Amino acid sequence: MIDLVTLMIEAGNGGRGRVSFRREKYVPKGGPDGGHGGNGGSVILMGTRHYNTLQHFAGIKKVAAMAGESGRARKQTGADGQDIILEVPLGTVVWLTAENEISAKRRLKYSIEHTLTRSEVVQQTYSVQKWTDPSNKPTDVMIQSESNQPELISWPDSIIPEPLSNKVKLTEILKEGQRVVICQGGFGGKGNIAFKSSINTTPMQAEIGTPGEQKAITLELKLLADIGLVGYPNAGKSTLLSKITRANPKTADYPFTTIEPNLGVLTLPAGKDLVVADIPGLIEGASQGKGLGHDFLRHIENCQILIFILFLEESVVSDANLTDQQKAELVCQQYQQLQKELKEYQVEMLKKPFLVSLNKIDLYSVELVKAIKKQFAKNKIDIYPFSGFTGEGLSKLIKKATYLV
Repeated sequence: MIDLVTLMIEAGNGGRGRVSFRREKYVPKGGPDGGHGGNGGSVILMGTRHYNTLQHFAGIKKVAAMAGESGRARKQTGADGQDIILEVPLGTVVWLTAENEISAKRRLKYSIEHTLTRSEVVQQTYSVQKWTDPSNKPTDVMIQSESNQPELISWPDSIIPEPLSNKVKLTEILKEGQRVVICQGGFGGKGNIAFKSSINTTPMQAEIGTPGEQKAITLELKLLADIGLVGYPNAGKSTLLSKITRANPKTADYPFTTIEPNLGVLTLPAGKDLVVADIPGLIEGASQGKGLGHDFLRHIENCQILIFILFLEESVVSDANLTDQQKAELVCQQYQQLQKELKEYQVEMLKKPFLVSLNKIDLYSVELVKAIKKQFAKNKIDIYPFSGFTGEGLSKLIKKATYLV
C-alpha cells in the first residue's frame, strides 16, 4: 500500500501581453491592438472515494500545469493554461516542504482556501524598442528598468522553490468533492491596447504574466474509518475483520501477517454502513519506529472509536506454572503497553472512545475468562470476550461498538 508520496507541483505562468499595432492597407495608423496573455493553469487537489490509497501516484515525481499563451495581434487574448485536477483519497494530509516566493506570499497572508485575484498581485510591465526600419525589428522583448534603459526579460530567482526549515501542514482532504487549489496559476499580462490614452496613443509597453506557484509537497494518507482495530501481531484483528465484514485479509499463525491496513464495511440491520480498519500489529517501541506499527499509527488518528483486541498465546494458556491470576495480569499488561504506545505517538489518541476485547476465548477456561474480567474491573474497564474462530461473543461486541460510533 502506498500511503506517502512526495511530489513537485508547478502551476503555469501567465502569458505575456502583446505589443502590436493594427497595420492594414489604407489604415497606416490603426492604433494598438495587442491582446492580453492567458492565465496559467492551476493544480487542484480533489477528494474522492474512488481511491483508498495513493497507489495511482506511483512513479510520478512532478506535476506541471500548462502556461497561459501570450496575447496576439488584433486584440486576441492568449488561451488559458488548463488546470490539472489530482484526485486523492479522503484522509489525505498535505505537507509543504518547499515553495517559491509567490506561493509563500499567498500562504502567509491568506488561508490555502483563498485564491488570489488579479488586484492582489503586482503585474510588471515591459517595453519594446521603437524601430524605423521594418526589416530590422528587434527580436528580444525588453523590460524597462529604473534607469529607463531597456534590458532583457528574465524570470527572477524567486520563482524557484526554496526548502522550508520545517514542513508545514497545508490542508487535509476529508470530504467527497472537496477542492483545494494547491498551486495557483499566474495571471496573464495586459496587452498594449490597455495602455492607450490621450497622451500615449502608440503605447510600446505591455505586461509580463505573473509566475505560477511552485511547491514541493508530501501527501500522507490517514485512513478514514469508523472503527479501528488495535492490537499485537497475531491478536486476530484480520480474522475479526473477515467475520464482521466482507473483507478477505490474509490470515495465518505467524506475526505480521498484515503488513498494510485492510478496510472492510460492516453493514448494520438499519442499513447504515460502518468502515472498519485493521491496523497492522503494534509492538513495544512502535511509537519510536520499531516494527511495522510506526508506519501505520497515523491511520488510527481518524478512526471514531478504537477496539483493543487482547489475547493470550496458546503456550501461555497451557502453562501449568502460571495461575489464572497471573495470566490475567499478562492480559492487562498487554493492554497497558498498547495504551502507552498510543500515548507516546499522540496523547490525543487516548481521548477517543474505545472498547477492550479479549479474543480466542475458545482456548480459555471459564475460570480464566472470569479472572481476566475481574482484573480489568479493578480499573473500571469492561472487557468483551469473543472468539474470532467460533463467532462466540461477536454480536455483543459489535452491538456495543456501533452504539459508540
